[in-house]
Amino acid sequence: WTLCVPNYKKEWHIGVRATGKPNKLFGFVSGTPIKTSVNGNNIKMAEINFLCVNRKLRTKRMAPVLIKEVTRRVNL
Repeated sequence: WTLCVPNYKKEWHIGVRATGKPNKLFGFVSGTPIKTSVNGNNIKMAEINFLCVNRKLRTKRMAPVLIKEVTRRVNL
């Protein structure tokens, strides 16, 4: 229910998983659309939530890659 807020976009939920039999999830990041008021102007923005990376892959720079990918999709 936290990921499926009103007006959520499914393409902003990104997971990286292995192929094959184990089919494990190695990383996940989500973005949700929000409206923010700045000096009386309503601005559409994205809030990045739930960044999770497998413990073994944290030294492999996977978190910045996930953040860049969700940012790229939000900017589309």
